[in-house]
Amino acid sequence: MKNSTYFPFERNKYFYGKLLSVDDFELEQRYMNDKRRMLNRFLHGTGVAAGLYVVQMDEQTVSVEMGFALDSRGREIVIDTPVIRKLPLIDGFEVCCRDDVGYVYLCLEYDETETERVHNISGTMSATRELGDMAFSKIREGYRLFLTNQEPEQPIISASALYQEAQTVWQSEEIKIIQIMPRYMQAGTFGVLIIQVENLGRGNLSFSYELVLNSLLSEGQAVIRVSFDEMLFERTGRYEIRYPLQASETAGVEGTAALVPESVHVSLSGVADEVRFSCCSSTKIVREEAKEALIADYYKTAMEKIARDGAACPVYLAKIFLVKTADTYIIDKVKNVPFGQYVWNNVLESAVGQLVRRELADSGAHKKTGQETEQGGRGERKNGVQIAQGSTGIVLGTGQRGGKFFSSEIVHGLGLGRVTIILGLEKKDGSVVSGSSEIFEEEERSGVDAELAACQNPNNGSFIIGLRLLTATVEEMVTVHWTAVRDMAELVQEKSDRRIFIKPNLLELTVRQSYHLEAVCENMAEKAVRWSVKDEGGSVDANGLYTAPNLPGVYEIVAQSVAFPEVKASIFVIVREA
Repeated sequence: MKNSTYFPFERNKYFYGKLLSVDDFELEQRYMNDKRRMLNRFLHGTGVAAGLYVVQMDEQTVSVEMGFALDSRGREIVIDTPVIRKLPLIDGFEVCCRDDVGYVYLCLEYDETETERVHNISGTMSATRELGDMAFSKIREGYRLFLTNQEPEQPIISASALYQEAQTVWQSEEIKIIQIMPRYMQAGTFGVLIIQVENLGRGNLSFSYELVLNSLLSEGQAVIRVSFDEMLFERTGRYEIRYPLQASETAGVEGTAALVPESVHVSLSGVADEVRFSCCSSTKIVREEAKEALIADYYKTAMEKIARDGAACPVYLAKIFLVKTADTYIIDKVKNVPFGQYVWNNVLESAVGQLVRRELADSGAHKKTGQETEQGGRGERKNGVQIAQGSTGIVLGTGQRGGKFFSSEIVHGLGLGRVTIILGLEKKDGSVVSGSSEIFEEEERSGVDAELAACQNPNNGSFIIGLRLLTATVEEMVTVHWTAVRDMAELVQEKSDRRIFIKPNLLELTVRQSYHLEAVCENMAEKAVRWSVKDEGGSVDANGLYTAPNLPGVYEIVAQSVAFPEVKASIFVIVREA
């Protein structure tokens, strides 16, 4: 029953006296199976329906938890008990490791096995000559796990492929850049071009290139200058950049964004890298709404793409990242269902829909328009500059001339480090005066006359506002408006100057063995660091003395600056059996 086609549908017609053969009974099973599998594929899709979570057990072993999936032909795959496998013993491991790519995909596919050998009274109907007068009487439906480096065909994987086109701009062992374009845009409407960046290495990535637009505009221009610098982001390893698009007023044409190869510039940790990008994304500019075009195209092409496509696609359960040590590989980390290959049921869809509607209702009920809290600001980024604004009240007490009064600590929200703070004193008529109030005495503005100052704490990302009265006042409180500004170029310089290195940069120990680590701090007067270990991978004291855990594996040790918490470094320790 390994057939990969559904058609034609044919079933038995019974009548008294009909002689039933093996072909008739197989036809009966095939008819029922094909009908069910066709419904699975067309109505539910393909992917993980429940469970099948992949867990790392040790440096070379993973466990696939029990679960249920549908393959690309609608066939059911069930793992009824957890399966524990060592990577080198899974099919495809040796082939994958020849390319030294740093990761493998763990895949699941449908499989069948003939079982229960019995005596065949005919003696001539055996499936193989080796069986002689014996034959298998049952077929057990099962599965096969295997490893591959090949990525799947996107149209088979997820629903998002129906409304957006994702193309890989560039990919290396640790870096992947993907460009995503809407498949449909209504003429004259707006959309978004998305650049997704994944950097799993230790170096900071930066790149830039130009896209020439056809039948599209971005902020009124026919060129998009894509630019990314990892130093400007909180280090997460995965980033997303968005560029606005506007479709032309002419429907029935194709809008394109073609990459200019000569415009590509790439650097890793400040060192230029000679690489070539290649990509041309496209979108259909249609007269109707994009969702209407999507639905029409789906019904027009789904039969051919699903039913007539004989190529079966496995279920991608996990992406397993590997670290090469000596002549073997060990598991670094596991990312489950890397391509979002899930099957949703009606109950889950209903629950998510209700949750989304509730969140929208709650956000509408609590939405604030242009209001700031007393102890925090609202930030935005413009042209390489981050800006945060807010206001706070300062109680004046006795209000005598020369009196000094202070606000509570205010977190500006632009992160740690130095910022520029601009202060303004609000008058009774609503005007705001920055600098000395004495200059505007002739304007006869009513209110408190005072001078303002701000004291920053760069290590906390906060500041305190101080006020000194120039004249006595009976007012009990004044409102001070503040604006915090940070030049992102300065932030990049600060981050690039301060560094931590851990010696050694890779460590191999046996279980319960100890080793003293050293943290080297560059361009920091304060050398104190805070040590920690992820995932219960042993213990490390304040002086850097690390003790391995009882279980072998690969663990991460982190050293973080006490004075500058955003500056940190980590190493991996490989713990083996004694």
